[in-house]
Amino acid sequence: MSDKPADVICEGDVCRRVTPEEAAAHAAAGTGAAGDKPKVFELLGDTLVGTGGKPVPTSSIIGPGKVIALYFSAHWCPPCRQFTPHLASIYKNFKKDHARKDDWEVVFVSSDRDLGAFVEYFGEMPWTALPFDKREAKAQLSQLFKVRGIPSLVLVDGATGELITANGRDAVGDDEKCENFPWRPRTLEQIMEGAVLVEPKTGAEVPALERLRGKVSLLYFSASWCPPCRRFTPKLVEAMEKLHAAGKAVEAVFVSGDRDEASMKEYHSHMTWPALPFSDKKRNAELNMRFEVEGIPTLVVLDEEFKVITTEGTAAVASDAECARFPWRPQPLEPLSPFTAPRINSGPVLLLIADTADDDAAEAFAKEALLGVATATKAAPGGDEWGFLWARRGNEIAQSVLAFTGFIKDEEAEAPAGHMAVIIDVPNEQAVWDLKAKGVEVSAAGLSGAVADFKAGKLGPGKKLGGDDE
Repeated sequence: MSDKPADVICEGDVCRRVTPEEAAAHAAAGTGAAGDKPKVFELLGDTLVGTGGKPVPTSSIIGPGKVIALYFSAHWCPPCRQFTPHLASIYKNFKKDHARKDDWEVVFVSSDRDLGAFVEYFGEMPWTALPFDKREAKAQLSQLFKVRGIPSLVLVDGATGELITANGRDAVGDDEKCENFPWRPRTLEQIMEGAVLVEPKTGAEVPALERLRGKVSLLYFSASWCPPCRRFTPKLVEAMEKLHAAGKAVEAVFVSGDRDEASMKEYHSHMTWPALPFSDKKRNAELNMRFEVEGIPTLVVLDEEFKVITTEGTAAVASDAECARFPWRPQPLEPLSPFTAPRINSGPVLLLIADTADDDAAEAFAKEALLGVATATKAAPGGDEWGFLWARRGNEIAQSVLAFTGFIKDEEAEAPAGHMAVIIDVPNEQAVWDLKAKGVEVSAAGLSGAVADFKAGKLGPGKKLGGDDE
C-alpha cells in the first residue's frame, strides 16, 4: 500500500498536491471505461497475436513485476529493420537464461501499410503483436505515449500501465545482457552519487551532489563544435550572473558533447559553472538518455528536489532576458514566445490572438477569456497534453503560426481583424480549427464550450495543415 498522502498525485518526475476531486479524476484517467484497467491495457485488448498467428491472452503478459515493451516499427522503415534483429537477439537471450525471464514481453505495434507486409515482418519477430486490424488502437497507443517516429520502444509497467521510459530503444539496445532490467531511469541524485564536477578556471574537483543539493539545477548539454551552442552560452552566462546577483539558489552543470578533452576545456573556460569531467563518459551518456537529449544546446531545469521543471530551458532563457520567470515553471496560460511555441508540436493548442492596442491589454483580455478554461482543462484527465497560448495581433511569432496553419498567405500578410481563436492539433490530427468560423464566441464561455466540443469530437473535422479541405 502506498505511503504517500491521498491528496498527492505523481506523474513522472512531478508530484503535486491536489483536491480530492482532482485525485479522483487523475485515477479515472489511467483506467478504461470499465474503471478497472489502465488505458494502455484497454487499447491492447484481450488478445494479442503470437508466433505463428496463435492467439495470446493479454492477461498472460501483464501483472506485478512484469514489463511490457511496445515496439512501434514497420517493414518499410530501414532503421527499424536494422534494430529489429538486435532487439530479437537481446530478447531471445533474456528468455533463455535471465533470472527474470518470465517478466518481460514485447508487443509489436505495426505501422505497416498492409496486412501482407505486417505478416512478413512479424514473421521475423519472436514476440507478440497487436492485431493488424486494430488501427484505431494503434493510433491511440501512439498518441498515449507521444510516439513521433519509428523505431520506438516504449517500456511500461506490466501491473499499473505506467510509463517506465519512452527511450527503451537506447535503454535496452545498450544493455545486451539486460543487467539493468527493468530499465527504470535512475533519478539525477542516483546518477550523480559519487560524481565530481570540475571548475572551469582551476580544474578543481567538487562533490557533485554537495554542489547541487538545495538549488535549482541547470543541466547544460552543449559542445564547442555546435554554432547554436556557442551563440547561446553567453546568454546563459549573463542569465546566471543575474540570478546569482538576485540571490537565487541556482547552479549549472556543463555536460559536454565535445569530441576531445582539449576542445571541452577550451569551451568550458568561457563558462562560470562546473562541468562533468570529460572522462566520466558513462555518466554523461546516462544523463543524455535520462533526459532524452535529442539535440544541442539543451538546458534541463530541475527543482531543488531534482524534479524536472522543463527540458526547454534554452528557449526559456532566450525569451526571458531578465530571468523574471525563473525557474520557468509551465503555467496554464502563457504568452506565445520562442519558449512556448514548440508546444504546438506536442499536443492540442488553443491559441488566442487578441486585437488590442498593446501587449498589456492583450494579456488582460487573454486572462479574462482563457485563463479559467486553461486551468480547468489542465486539471482534468489528459490536460497535460494541452497548451493554451496568447499573442497580440501582429506579433511576429503569431504571424508565423498563422502562415503555418494557412490563415494568411505568408508571414508578411495582414492578420484578420478582431479577436481570433484557433485550435491546432499537429501530432494527432495535423489540422487546425478556426473557432470563430465555427460560430464560437471569443469569450470564457465560448472557448470553454469549444474545448469541450473538441474533446468530444463535436467540432467536426478541421482544416488539414498543408491542405484546403475542411
